[in-house]
Amino acid sequence: MTAPKVVLRYRNLTVEVESTPGEELLEHMHTTVMGQPGGLRYLHTNLADRLLSPGENYFMYLRKSGKMLGSVGFLCKDTETAGFRHDSWLIRYFSIKAPMRSVPVKRKERADPTDESRQASVLGRFIQPVFAEPSQLREHGDAESPAIIYAIIEQKNLRSMNFSTRMGLETVGVVAGFSFSRLNPRRSDRMEQLAQHEQDAMLVLLKAYYKSYTLFFPDPLFKNDDYYVIKEAGRIVAGLQIYRVTWRILDFGGGLANSVIRLLTRFPGVKKRLNPGAMHLLAFDGIYCETGYETALYELMEGVLESTGTYMGMLMMDNSSGLFRIFSENRKLGPVHRVIGTFYADVRVRFIHTPEPVRRYFLDHPTYIPTYDNA
Repeated sequence: MTAPKVVLRYRNLTVEVESTPGEELLEHMHTTVMGQPGGLRYLHTNLADRLLSPGENYFMYLRKSGKMLGSVGFLCKDTETAGFRHDSWLIRYFSIKAPMRSVPVKRKERADPTDESRQASVLGRFIQPVFAEPSQLREHGDAESPAIIYAIIEQKNLRSMNFSTRMGLETVGVVAGFSFSRLNPRRSDRMEQLAQHEQDAMLVLLKAYYKSYTLFFPDPLFKNDDYYVIKEAGRIVAGLQIYRVTWRILDFGGGLANSVIRLLTRFPGVKKRLNPGAMHLLAFDGIYCETGYETALYELMEGVLESTGTYMGMLMMDNSSGLFRIFSENRKLGPVHRVIGTFYADVRVRFIHTPEPVRRYFLDHPTYIPTYDNA
């Protein structure tokens, strides 16, 4: 797609779709506050690379008289679930400039067609056909192609949660997002950067490790050769991919958390490590841990912090997964986690032309959450 495609028009409002992000979108996203009041709230500062994730990327803009009011990104990847092939469309970077109505106080659990026709916003009426049939974003879409459309929505974000309900999405799992921090990370002499000729073998290990998960996409892994491992007797026992992320923190999630951070950052040594104005952190992805080597995984996480001159990492995973159980049992996540804790989000899915066994598989299995696409 070389030029914007107008997919809907209503009076002075238009909806356009492009396949590449422009400067206008970057500026919009870098000024969009992420998170919810009462929780961690921040601004992205380096999204350009991750806006074009591996897969099909589409960016939808709502404009009024040519001025952008909001945007939403769609990322499509070919997927196989329970032996059934389908498209998977991730909704991300959903942001609205226009003033909102009143803030909802109650979460809707199921769609009500009469409620949708009565209360849906202009944006909802414009975007609903895409949620029902996302393949129309393509130049030549197949209206009968099986697909899912999904989003990771913070549980406190009632507006987005209720909007997703009106769009026909349901919860299939819960994501836990949390930090791992060390003010003085220790060096690991066993840690090593995975050699390129070992990446295929590592991918085999990862596919086996995540074989029971839905939506495991390995394509961002090994980016910039930033996959690190610890070996024992020549065998990889722990591994992870890192992505460098920078946030500008506006709120750590409440009066007590903000007071603690303000107090700590009065000390130059702490502020150097945890600077709210430019919080440099690592997003951990593609985590691998052989059973019984959980200590090696913690050593690896601390080692990559030390080697990159970073003091905090971010993790996201299904809270029903065995991987999450490692961290919930071992804990020791560091000072930042003790201040801001864990945030929870729902994995929300709409199933389109897919059989019921696929839906049941999603409900019964953990979801793989790549930080590259969601951080």
